[in-house]
Order: sequence, then C-alpha cells, then structure tokens
Amino acid sequence: MAISNGWGRDLAQFTVLIPVYNGAEFVGEALTSVAEQTLEDVRVVVSNNASTDNTAEILSSWEPRLNMRIITQSETLPMQDHFNALLNEIETEFYMLLCHDDYLADPRTLELAQEALTENPEVAAAYCNLVYVNPARRKLATRIFKRGHLFDADKAGLATITTARNMFGIPIGIRRSSLGELRYDPQFHYAMDVDLSWALSRHQQAIHIPQVLIANRYSNANTTWKLLSQALDETRNLAQKYNVPLGRMGDLRLCMVNFMVNQKKRLFGLYQRVKSWGD
Repeated sequence: MAISNGWGRDLAQFTVLIPVYNGAEFVGEALTSVAEQTLEDVRVVVSNNASTDNTAEILSSWEPRLNMRIITQSETLPMQDHFNALLNEIETEFYMLLCHDDYLADPRTLELAQEALTENPEVAAAYCNLVYVNPARRKLATRIFKRGHLFDADKAGLATITTARNMFGIPIGIRRSSLGELRYDPQFHYAMDVDLSWALSRHQQAIHIPQVLIANRYSNANTTWKLLSQALDETRNLAQKYNVPLGRMGDLRLCMVNFMVNQKKRLFGLYQRVKSWGD
C-alpha cells in the first residue's frame, strides 16, 4: 500500500515523474534541476520505493519548494511495477520520467519540450541530445543524435537492433494521450526504455531537439551493469515484438554487435571509475 500526500488546485500542463530507491546521494540534484526550470506550473510526483537510506528526509525538505506530491511505497516494488505505478499518476497533458540519478542539463528543457509538443500535435514524444556525467557531474561524453527534426520510431527501433544501442535517447516530454494504456512491458528490463519509446511513437512521429538538455549519470550503482547479460535476449525479443526479421545471419550479426557493444560499455564503466578517482 502506498502513502501519498496531495496538492492544491494548479494550472500545470507538465508533470515530472521521479522514481527513487535509495537515492539520497543524487535525488536532490534531480529536484534542483526541476526547480531551476523556466517553465512555470510544473507538477512533480516522486515515488519513494521503500528506500532504506535518508531519501525520505531529503524529499520532505523539498516539499515546500516545489509543486510536489510524494508517494511512499510500503514495500519495494520491482522496477517496472514502480515506474508503471508512477505513470498511473499523470493528470497533465505532458509528462517526462526523470530517473533520480539524472538531472535536467538546461533550465529550458521542459519549456522546449512543451513548446515542441504543443506546436506539433502529431508528435508523441520529444527527445534531445544528452551528456554523460560521473557521480560528481564531471562530463564523460556527449551523445549527439544525427537525425532530422521529426523522426520515425520504426527506423529508430531498427537502428537500435542493428547497433545494440538505444537510438531513441531519453524522452524529455511525452504526450499523455499518446501514452494511453501503454506501460512498461515486464518482459524487458535492459531494454524497457527502448520498448516504451518505440511503442509510444509507432503510429505517430517523434521530434528531436538538437540541444543537450538532459544529463545521464554513470556510476557504480547503475542498473545497466547488472543487466548487460540480458541485452542480447532482450534485443531479440524487441525484434520479435516489432516484427523485425532477423534470420540466421541476422541473428549471428546481432550476437557479434551485442558482444562488441557490451565490451565498450564495460570499458566506459571503467573509464567512469578512473575519471571519478579523487572526486
């Protein structure tokens, strides 16, 4: 059973959802980045997934500073269930889900996302370029997505399968009507974000804002490292779900690409640890 506090009547059109579990080290930075946004009347819904550190105290200290509702889970939910529980709380026209260890890299992030979605009613979700940072916010790398202003989800999904990399990125704005009854699919863990992004825009276009607007943090606590062993099987499942034929040679190529990308990600993790020495 979850315990929730409420909020008064407001004019918000945009909700930021933040799922957090034992996030005391970073969740304050995520909330600070939301508080610094130029977009007014933003709702924040934070779900504390039965954390055992001092996450609850940090969230309470932020409650007077944001239009924020805190949901406290009585027991720790599996990640997909936790994220889906948050999706059920959306009441505004637009939303984004911000992981507690990431943060918005530009004060205009939400304003630009809402503007893009409002001006392009045929678009389901807005994406951007991103920066990878270490626990101390030191820049590790920048990821630039080379694509048009409007892009097709099936092409991005196919590119994800052929490259073994998330070719959507992190959505900074999603239309609630496009989400509808869609939720995170329990068969995906490593690829859960790709799957939902693909499903969201499969019958609509997505839009790309060619600016670095979100920071994706790499640390030893990232679930990525624990889930790398599932990457190949989940990529195969993505191909099956979205009717991408592989064939024997295609599957062999998929195995090789996944192996190489996994090794690169492990090296990137090592680079992050080296870069973090002394921070």
